[in-house]
Amino acid sequence: MVQHNMNDIRLSSDIRAEFTINNDGSSTTTIRGAARLAGVAHSVLSRHFSGGNFSSSKLSQKLIAEGFKPGNFRQGIPEVALSIILEYYSFDAGARCTEQARLVYKAFASVGIRGWLQQQLDYQPTTTNPTPESTLAEIDQIFSGLYKLNIKPELIESAKLTAIAKTFPHLETAAEESKQLLSAQMQVEEIPLSPTKLGKIIAEQLELDKPISARRINQILVEIGFQDSERVSNSKGKTKIQKC
Repeated sequence: MVQHNMNDIRLSSDIRAEFTINNDGSSTTTIRGAARLAGVAHSVLSRHFSGGNFSSSKLSQKLIAEGFKPGNFRQGIPEVALSIILEYYSFDAGARCTEQARLVYKAFASVGIRGWLQQQLDYQPTTTNPTPESTLAEIDQIFSGLYKLNIKPELIESAKLTAIAKTFPHLETAAEESKQLLSAQMQVEEIPLSPTKLGKIIAEQLELDKPISARRINQILVEIGFQDSERVSNSKGKTKIQKC
């Protein structure tokens, strides 16, 4: 049933037929397949998973401790549960330990049960080329989480358009035109404010008793570099600051 030459273990066709390999590379096997792999009779292994043996069977207890429900194994034994079964019949079953279980356990111990079974069952992962629709959906999904943050939607949409242009170069022109429309929408409307009006607004924000004078506002704007000024003299020889 299990063909081996030194460390080269190969499953025979009758055991391979008991396995089902899934698209993600995981696999399940029948109770009969697990029994054949462990080198025990099907009826011996089946008794661990039926009737009142759930609490009394040492093997069942090991499986339950790992989160498995042995009563469900008639629908298939997952690969991790299979490794526990093989470990049990390699070291923990006492007089019922088998040399075959020990050989199989040693064969997959270094690479893991999944990798070893994939080799034995000639698993070839299928690769599918993403469609434009699925790629756009993935891009949209990546950026969707940003809407929950305190980020302007226009900025998120602009970044999304950049990603689309890089993924699909032939859409670069359309993406750039769309970004220009977004940019125009994001422009802040300029509202002219006189120093007097600005002094009133700032005073209200700071909860001051009276507005800040226009002269003081002009001085502040000059100091922070938002406004230029120069001193000029009038006909009477008095000087004043003139905004530039």
